[in-house]
Amino acid sequence: MTVDHRLLLTGSRSRGTLGPVELITGGLLLTAAGLAMVGPLVAALLIRRSGSARVVETAATTPLILLSVAVTLALTAGIGMVVTAVRRR
Repeated sequence: MTVDHRLLLTGSRSRGTLGPVELITGGLLLTAAGLAMVGPLVAALLIRRSGSARVVETAATTPLILLSVAVTLALTAGIGMVVTAVRRR
C-alpha cells in the first residue's frame, strides 16, 4: 500500500513529521495570509487615527488588537516553517 493510497483511506500519512516541501508550502501560505491582512490593518489604523472612532473606543479597538495578533502569528508561524524547512534540507 503506497503512502498516497493510505492517505486516501485513513486520512493520515504513515510518517509523523512534515517534509521540507510541505513546510515551505505551508510557510508561504501563512506568510501570504499574514501579508494579505496587513492592508486592512493599516487602513483600519488610519481610519481610527483620523478620528472616526472616538465615540466607542472599546468596540473599535478590540478588532484592531485581534487583527494585529492574527497578522503577527501568521507571519511568525510562516517564517518559522520556512526556516525549519531550510534547516531540514
